[in-house]
Amino acid sequence: MTTAADSTAAMLDLQTLLISSGMVVAICGASFVLNTVFGRNDPPGRLWSAGFIAGILTSISYAIWGSEPSAWWATVVGNASLVLAMGCVWSGSRIFNGRSSRLAFVLGGSAVAAVAAVIESPHGGAWAGGFVFLFGVAVFAALAGVESLRGRMRRNLNARVLAILMLIVGGYYGTRAVVFLVATPDSELFREAFGTAVTTFVTILFVIIASTSMSLLRTERSGTRMARPIEAGNWNGILPDAMFSTPAADRIRRATKHGEHVAFIGAEIDNMADMNTAFGRSFGDDTIESFSSILQDYLPTTAIIGRRAGAQFACVVMADDLDQAYDIIERVRAALVDEPIENSTGIRLSVSWGVVMVEPDEPDVSTLTAQVRSLVKVAQEAGGNRIAGSPTPTESGVSAG
Repeated sequence: MTTAADSTAAMLDLQTLLISSGMVVAICGASFVLNTVFGRNDPPGRLWSAGFIAGILTSISYAIWGSEPSAWWATVVGNASLVLAMGCVWSGSRIFNGRSSRLAFVLGGSAVAAVAAVIESPHGGAWAGGFVFLFGVAVFAALAGVESLRGRMRRNLNARVLAILMLIVGGYYGTRAVVFLVATPDSELFREAFGTAVTTFVTILFVIIASTSMSLLRTERSGTRMARPIEAGNWNGILPDAMFSTPAADRIRRATKHGEHVAFIGAEIDNMADMNTAFGRSFGDDTIESFSSILQDYLPTTAIIGRRAGAQFACVVMADDLDQAYDIIERVRAALVDEPIENSTGIRLSVSWGVVMVEPDEPDVSTLTAQVRSLVKVAQEAGGNRIAGSPTPTESGVSAG
């Protein structure tokens, strides 16, 4: 027989669990949100911050319900907010990988959870709209886990930690939804294996690990530029090696036919392997992305730009002579000084260049590539961060530091 004292103790235990969980969510969430507002205010960070805010709202709502079970509206808000929180993790991960956020799906899922809870309230009690809510959390958590193993995130250890965590949470809530539907929330199986105590532990584990992983992911990410997956066929508007040679050869052929002059430029980011070792592969990807964006912004609009291999690039530009080709390269080098890879660290790129004027006999692109590669090597052997040209090799004194 359950006494009044037992019921009071159970209620106090429930309130203690909800308050403890809420404090963890509030502390971790507030820290992440404040860091977003005053530090790295980038698109993934904003969506993840929205998720933490929704998580805080969830904790407040359930704490209100824990102290006042008649406040059925708190269940509606809590259910919708938790679905929204998981959806924002998925949406932010998609943005991190350079994909669309699909935020409309997240908002729609949250609205469905709210409507389901309203329909079954106030007579549905704490579990009004329970299955829809549990299913929504499971789906968005699983989607976030899968997204964290795709694209750019899959190379990152912190993203893999986040992926494992989200898949565990998705599996837990998915199983909880099935047991809820089959055995009902009043069953002993549901209360003991998927009740408040176990769920609170999962929540605390999720919040602590997720906030840490996402904070580290955001720290490693370039703060000012949108992430783009390296594997994209036309990544950041830069032609991959397999697609560069044909348009480059066509541009050279047509230009020489009309008596116009063409410069073939090669460039390689210095010390790329050392940067990958020191700062991680994600930073290396940001470095290549940053350089490709600067090439697009500061080379002439008629230039054809290709990424040949690793940190090597090639460009075909219209230039009357070698001096004009040098002027074009110097504009890019000046931009490298003005635009650091990472605003918070101020690290700037060092790039070695090789440039040749294309002769009228129109050598093929592979021959031109070999010529500028040898000139880039000359620039690197001379200390890097300079230009080597043909027919007259020149050393530039402009520093990218």
